[in-house]
Amino acid sequence: MEAFNANPNHPKPMKSLLLLLPALCLAQIPLHAQVTVVPASPPAASVIVVQQPSIVVRTLDSAVVQRQLSLAPKVLIVTPTPQPTVQTTKTTTVVDTPGQARRVYNSERSVVLVEDQGQSRELPYVTLPVLFEKETSDLLDQESRNALQQVAGVILAISKTEAGTVFDIEGHTSTDGTNEYNVALSAARAQRVYDELTQRYGVPASVLSAHGYGESFPMYPQGSEAEMQMDRRVLVVRTK
Repeated sequence: MEAFNANPNHPKPMKSLLLLLPALCLAQIPLHAQVTVVPASPPAASVIVVQQPSIVVRTLDSAVVQRQLSLAPKVLIVTPTPQPTVQTTKTTTVVDTPGQARRVYNSERSVVLVEDQGQSRELPYVTLPVLFEKETSDLLDQESRNALQQVAGVILAISKTEAGTVFDIEGHTSTDGTNEYNVALSAARAQRVYDELTQRYGVPASVLSAHGYGESFPMYPQGSEAEMQMDRRVLVVRTK
């Protein structure tokens, strides 16, 4: 790029100097809590989902969400096992720990089985196609915001026709990082979704709760970065 001088005493063109400005790094602004989200501490018994769905699932079918979250939780009676066991099924690997409720995530049926003191509850859930920036509670893209708007509409419709319904927002992380850090991060992500649903989309706080489970239930415990991105997820679980 050249600049020409019209002064006859300077007939030769002078080359302008191009300056390269360094890119500015954007600082992360911490999320300030608007509500109290309860981290799951101590963490529940570990469950590793071995059935791995397709990584690219970014659309939310409102009809499917409506049908799944319209299912009422089931209460079953189970016989407590006297000794810790490890059970392998097609969908999950379950590790029992004495004194802790056992949570079994069945990805085929989209239900979580919670067993505690001889009682078992089967809770339907949906996985939100909501992605977060790594190590933050910041939503990754517009598709994530669109998914929250859709699920808000479903929750509002169900809560208006079925009194007493409650939906728990579960935050989960990948196995990258320490458990303590991931529990706090998952709680922040659950809270971010809780805040979006209540403050932006008008879902009553009385029908929602939120918990952070950290890295206790990864789909890809030894996965690639792309796979671990899918572990940074949020579930909506119908608890009542």
